[in-house]
Amino acid sequence: MARTKRKKISEVRLLPNVFSREDGDSEILLREYFANNNSISLEIGCGHGDYTIELAQIYPHRNFVGIDFKGARIYYGAKRVLDLKLPNSAFLLTGAEWLIGIFKKEKIEEIFIPFPDPHYKRKSIPKRLVSPEFLNIYKSVLRNDGRVHLKTDNTDFYRFALKTIEENDWNIIYTSLSLYNENPPEFLHNIKTKYEMHYLKEGRKIKYICFGLE
Repeated sequence: MARTKRKKISEVRLLPNVFSREDGDSEILLREYFANNNSISLEIGCGHGDYTIELAQIYPHRNFVGIDFKGARIYYGAKRVLDLKLPNSAFLLTGAEWLIGIFKKEKIEEIFIPFPDPHYKRKSIPKRLVSPEFLNIYKSVLRNDGRVHLKTDNTDFYRFALKTIEENDWNIIYTSLSLYNENPPEFLHNIKTKYEMHYLKEGRKIKYICFGLE
């Protein structure tokens, strides 16, 4: 297993739709790859890139970038994108903390954060993808009319996220403690990640927050 993982980590850097900060200016490289000036949306902590892939098929005139710092995770999604021949979908090997240095101010149309690690320990709160530090990063790269979509199955994380988002002057557009027991809003993309489908089979309730700057 370890050998297979190391092989994927090595091979993922060779795929034409995978980029890294180490390669140079990632934004320029992505623009050259997409060969257009269409809007960009991000899936943070993308894993296999479920949102990146599905959204790229739904919206062919938008560009989607999956962000993850683990190459073995990205490998599967990047290979699938190549098999599906989706020119508007790519991946970036990095952590969300580097977004400001990659994307210029107010460039990103939407940010998707599906089922992030809740980082249960109190000392790990700054690592949560909705900590004040990360929310400030999103403010720097998101368009004024942009939106952030957060999904989680963890109630404590949901409550922390909702409180932190409100305290940091974001506008809550929609929120739910049990997404699929309600009539979802029209703007909710009907995409379920592999983990989400597993959670639903276990009977877990999916929490959702959509928030923006205006």
